[in-house]
Amino acid sequence: MGFNYQLACGAEVNTKEAQVVWTDDQLRKVFRSYDSNNDGQLSWDELRAAFKYLGSHCSYFRTGRALSYADENKDGLINLSNVELSDLVSYAHSCGYKVF
Repeated sequence: MGFNYQLACGAEVNTKEAQVVWTDDQLRKVFRSYDSNNDGQLSWDELRAAFKYLGSHCSYFRTGRALSYADENKDGLINLSNVELSDLVSYAHSCGYKVF
């Protein structure tokens, strides 16, 4: 018997169904939802919390790698309104995160 529940990004999941790769839009919604101070950027802590939500077992490592990959201007933040968010989504896809 599976259970249905709704993720923070709005996707509904049945636990008995096969795992599904996150879509770009779902990942964007997840990352945007972790902008806790609504400044349009993800800080280290916000990004780490998002990776924990996605199921990262090494969120500290994953956060550092994501910043190295996606933080184009090297300010330590991911800007959610430019190419940095797209790069972050690409990085998350390369890590193979799946909806359970």
